[in-house]
Amino acid sequence: MPRPRGVPNKIGAQVKENIVAVFTRLGGTAAMAGWARRNQTEFYRLYARLIPSESTTEINLRDVRDLSTEELLAMIRAGQSPAEEAELNGELADEIH
Repeated sequence: MPRPRGVPNKIGAQVKENIVAVFTRLGGTAAMAGWARRNQTEFYRLYARLIPSESTTEINLRDVRDLSTEELLAMIRAGQSPAEEAELNGELADEIH
């Protein structure tokens, strides 16, 4: 039976703890730096495997009709230069009065 989504993998966590313990007993980063100097190709091969190959992005969409005037203005201002923002503020002030 697979573990439910969002529940940490206990075996994976234990393996990571064991590797950290062995790493520390073998001399930590100082020993690893020495190994890396002697085995640069292997070190960079290992390093490249640790770089995430994909990322997760969460996008929340809202209907523009559900946004308040303040939220819409904040979104507009976030994409404006200071001059454009000043122009927008002036136009809004004219419309409000």
